[in-house]
Amino acid sequence: MSHDLILRPGATVWPVVRLASDYLRAQEYFEAIITSTTDAIVAANAAGRIIYFSPGAEAMLGLSSLGACGKPVHELYQGGREQALRIMGRLRREGRIQDHEMVFTSKDGRAIHVSMSASLLKDRAGHVIGTLGIAKDITRRVELETRLRDLAITDDLTGLYNKRHFHERLTQEVSRARRLRQKFSLLLIDLDAFKTFNDRLGHPAGDKILREFSSLLHASIRKEVDSAYRYGGDEFVILLPGLGLKRARDVAARIEAAAHRRQTERTHFSWGAATLTANVGTATELLRLADRRMFTMKAAHKHRA
Repeated sequence: MSHDLILRPGATVWPVVRLASDYLRAQEYFEAIITSTTDAIVAANAAGRIIYFSPGAEAMLGLSSLGACGKPVHELYQGGREQALRIMGRLRREGRIQDHEMVFTSKDGRAIHVSMSASLLKDRAGHVIGTLGIAKDITRRVELETRLRDLAITDDLTGLYNKRHFHERLTQEVSRARRLRQKFSLLLIDLDAFKTFNDRLGHPAGDKILREFSSLLHASIRKEVDSAYRYGGDEFVILLPGLGLKRARDVAARIEAAAHRRQTERTHFSWGAATLTANVGTATELLRLADRRMFTMKAAHKHRA
């Protein structure tokens, strides 16, 4: 009976054929769009394992679709499983995420900054069966923004942070130390007789000394904790979170020892250390005390000379 219906002229088979043809054409369009985009399109099942990995994702992450499918999607994220759980939590609360900036890790370990939009995949009954994410590579933009930000807070000559950024960070660090009841100190440093040296041998020679001394300072402090700044022409500041006065003086002694090892009089300097106390509780008071102690040392150096 059904066979007769298919062959009978005027039967409903023609709309069915057209529908199938339209579906195949739509599928071809969809596949062409997916193939041509450079964005990474990744679908995962309810267990969080990748079930679709687009050509754009392959190119972006250096991982084949065959190699990616079946892997936990969180392996793509720099933040790993914890970040995946946070993203899934947002998806369940909000239904979708738009323009979420995060970092993927490529097959060769490169950090790839992306702007990702994601949504839940649901079946006809409304049950969540997976997730779909579309990520655009914004690494160049992020690197440019970082570079511009670094230029805005960095001294051109020495590569240390500049005076403007120093005042911003000093206020932040003092506020943080007081709020958490932690120690905080700073060192104010001034090169001795630098002006005389600079006038006698010229600015290129003076600039060389400033760069060398800045490198010495940077090598003498704790990475990712302390920070060094060019405060003025030949003045420098070091912020020392978590350190009291004694340990701040130890840092100054370490810098002096490093300068002495270079066996040059051009890196002699005077310094003043100050730490937060009940009587010295603001950024201005801290800087003023360090400045006073530095000039006391400078006066003693001149007297000995």
